[in-house]
Amino acid sequence: MGAVASDGRSTRLLRALWLATFAVILLLYMVGLLIYYQQMLVAPNGPNGGDPDPALPAMLAEAGIQAELYALYLLVTGVLGFPIALVALLVFWRRGHERSALLMSYLLLLIGSSSRVSSAALAELGVVGMWSDRILSAASANAVTLIFFLFPTGRFVPRWTKWVALFFFLLTLPGFLAPDSRLDFMTGDSGLGFLIALPLLACFIFAQVYRYRRVSGPIERLQTRWAMIGLLAWPVAWAISGLILVLAPALDQTTASTIKPQILLDIFVLQPLYLLFPIGMGIAILRYRLYDIDVIIRKTLVYSALTVLLALVYFGSVILLQRLVGALTGIEQSTLAVVVSTLVIAALFTPLRRRIQEGIDRRFFRKKYNAQQVLARFAQTARDETDLDALLAELVRVVDETLQPEHVSVWLRKQEAPKSAQASSGPTE
Repeated sequence: MGAVASDGRSTRLLRALWLATFAVILLLYMVGLLIYYQQMLVAPNGPNGGDPDPALPAMLAEAGIQAELYALYLLVTGVLGFPIALVALLVFWRRGHERSALLMSYLLLLIGSSSRVSSAALAELGVVGMWSDRILSAASANAVTLIFFLFPTGRFVPRWTKWVALFFFLLTLPGFLAPDSRLDFMTGDSGLGFLIALPLLACFIFAQVYRYRRVSGPIERLQTRWAMIGLLAWPVAWAISGLILVLAPALDQTTASTIKPQILLDIFVLQPLYLLFPIGMGIAILRYRLYDIDVIIRKTLVYSALTVLLALVYFGSVILLQRLVGALTGIEQSTLAVVVSTLVIAALFTPLRRRIQEGIDRRFFRKKYNAQQVLARFAQTARDETDLDALLAELVRVVDETLQPEHVSVWLRKQEAPKSAQASSGPTE
């Protein structure tokens, strides 16, 4: 009993820590948006990141790129980690009471925490912000490693992968203490990062393949396929960046002639690869019920689309009716237009919600949607059909279409006569 209570307290503490971390990350993104955009207008850095380059505005002008457009490009690519934090929020909302789901959502949250936008907000805090930014960067890098070794059950498979994760954590400590130095293998110039990234990537792939073939069940395998496509896209992006720099070393330096190729490479190759992770996680959630949060996503999609459409209809009808009433009566602000628009919205709510839900079900929940439609048709057939053989054939077809078993057979139990009837038909003396 004491162990259960202790486990419950630890789960509550982890949930409180999760909520505190998410609140801090959300605040950093909100504050950092304006700060980072203003910084990139005044002192932008190159597409490859790094410190602000005083010569970059002249390069942009020579290349024919507007400073505002370039700052907006940096801002958009700087917040691409936030969708990962939103995926983490959904998992926490639905399955925050389960330790494994809580752990996975927290790792996702840490991955989405480190960005150029959050770093810009932390830079305003001086030394405290600098160390906080280092902590978030190190936590994000180690969270990627743990995701590979723990997804989707939250357990190290194989068990020796925990020592690989510990080794990677120890390697990130020098970079945490002295970033951008030769000790920092993530961003330093020692070339050690490439030598470490390859065996680490091999461990990632081996761990997931081993889990997939030896441990995972059918549903976990479907989840793993899509999620791992997104996760593996990140090291692939790093490998592509390294290969391009080897083949075209000039792209490592930002100049007026290389800035456009750098931007195009980032927009059309690297950023889509980085986005594959939240996309893969989203597909695993929507199609294969990862942590069972597809119900929330389904309702969110339905009511978000419904709210937008009803708002457009409402304001559009109010404006149109006020102009019409104004043309007829000369009264510009008419209460009648508001009342009629409200009645129209009330009448459209149910049919519009039904149509939107059917469209979303067909697009994202097709298997469930098809099963519902098939069962509805069978209910209609069972109500009207009088031929027993035809009804049995329809029942077999419905079971085969909805459940897709390997074999379907129907056994009809012969009805026995009631005991009272048997007693009355017995011999008499």
